[in-house]
Amino acid sequence: MKQRSSIVLRRLLNQTGLARKKVFAVGFNKTGTSSLHALFESLGRPSYHGNRWRSCDDLALLRAYDCFSDGIPKDLAKLDRLFPGSKFILQVRDLDGWIYSRLAHVERSKKAHTYKGGAHWDATEEAVKAWVRERNAHHLSVLSYFSERPSDLLVVNFIRDEAAATKICGFLGKTGSYRRPEKNMNTRKSRPAEHTAMIGRSIAALGIPERELEYDIYCPSIAGPDARAGFPPDTDVQALFG
Repeated sequence: MKQRSSIVLRRLLNQTGLARKKVFAVGFNKTGTSSLHALFESLGRPSYHGNRWRSCDDLALLRAYDCFSDGIPKDLAKLDRLFPGSKFILQVRDLDGWIYSRLAHVERSKKAHTYKGGAHWDATEEAVKAWVRERNAHHLSVLSYFSERPSDLLVVNFIRDEAAATKICGFLGKTGSYRRPEKNMNTRKSRPAEHTAMIGRSIAALGIPERELEYDIYCPSIAGPDARAGFPPDTDVQALFG
């Protein structure tokens, strides 16, 4: 009840334009975004989980909520300009687990006859290769954008890191320990052999060594030399994001 009252109050503040600072989760889908959304709401923050905010053009929607998740924004810099002082979370996931989850989502939607895909949203090698390239480019772009403002960005593996909720809440100015919600989060689902083979062929075609499937930020083998020198490929390296 207290959380719901807080959300209602925050929505009213948003309508008046008094609540300007937002929280944008700018990582990809299939990285624990449903659980992240649940965490935001548990803090009494109005949270939007869906794809309408990604265009960065729906100002009424962007003003109505405090927190946003489930996909990457079209124009991160625009969000930063529109809502100065906001916080940004780059939620990441081990590459192989992320790809398996996306492939499973595509297969489920096809079986349910709800599939609305295309060349880059399908259970194919070409789609997988496109995902990996896009992930590398987006993650490195976000890191570069905030390289001189590290206090405005948190990079966190919400699925692997059991302390992720506490880190996120601390980043948002909350003290104490917080339990990680696990809504729709199951990292032990079966991995079909055909998906394993497809991922293996895809990373081989890209020239990515198998060990980089465990990295949750980016694959150094397909990044430029500046990226390899400047940013850790995995959140287990705490030099920049600890």
